[in-house]
Amino acid sequence: MNRWLVVYSSVTGNTKKIAEAFCEEVGGTLARVEEAKEPEGYDAVAIGYWLWRGGPDPKTAAYLSQLSGVNVAFLETHAADNRSEHSVTAFARAAARLGKDCRVLNVFECQGQVPEAVREKRAKLEAEKPADPHAKSQGWKTSVGHPDESDVAAAKEFALRTDKKLSYFLKKDNA
Repeated sequence: MNRWLVVYSSVTGNTKKIAEAFCEEVGGTLARVEEAKEPEGYDAVAIGYWLWRGGPDPKTAAYLSQLSGVNVAFLETHAADNRSEHSVTAFARAAARLGKDCRVLNVFECQGQVPEAVREKRAKLEAEKPADPHAKSQGWKTSVGHPDESDVAAAKEFALRTDKKLSYFLKKDNA
């Protein structure tokens, strides 16, 4: 196994759950983004974040910009529909925040349960303004119960695949 620093930002616990699963699978060091240190001595950083206005949350965005020359994997949780344009373009926004010479190894996404108050707000918006783009998305409805056991299992599989990919790049870089 390679040396992983797993950094996450989580308000509701959704992203933390996915970051913990990744970390457990690769034997990494887990840190909240507020407490994350420089990734010196690590082969890669897995960065877990929740979506805020179509990209990584503000704390994670600030952390991403501090990184340079690092191998990175993204762990994204969101209320959008899986593989929606919103969730996919958020990866590009996260990558654009990275400092110089970072390599994005892999990306993982899953829904995270939206808090009840937000679901109520979306239901009201859907009823009052059905043409609003936020009302059209059904992710806030289907997010209930996520991340679930299958999401955690998928995160663990992702961790193993990404660690294998990292080994390939490290071997290639050192050749």
